[in-house]
Amino acid sequence: MIFALWVVAFVWGACWGSFLNVVIHRVPRDESVVSPGSRCGACGAAIRPWHNIPIVSYLALRGRCADCGARFSPRYLLVEAACGVLALVLFRGLVDPTDPDALLPGLALWGYWQIFVYALVALTFIDLEHTLL
Repeated sequence: MIFALWVVAFVWGACWGSFLNVVIHRVPRDESVVSPGSRCGACGAAIRPWHNIPIVSYLALRGRCADCGARFSPRYLLVEAACGVLALVLFRGLVDPTDPDALLPGLALWGYWQIFVYALVALTFIDLEHTLL
């Protein structure tokens, strides 16, 4: 049971990492993070939903576009994996699934810390590319 929660925490974090990649790419360019959907920077082809699964799709496609074969930056994999690991570390440190009285406060604290940590991740990677901070 606890291991399953750890897996869910990691996957949750990796999904947020996928969204953070959009933020990292688009916010400095003053583009919307909502639309258009994810596209290949080389050929402009839309990324299909099954090609947009955090970590798994990057590895399965070997970091390349499914349409034109252009390489995607390894940053995409790094941010997704890092956010998955960070979510798991925070979960393990803040949430005690064996104590019913501490579960909800722990989950709330986990959520707040994730917001803070993911903001730092996005700011870090934006600064690494654009040196805006």
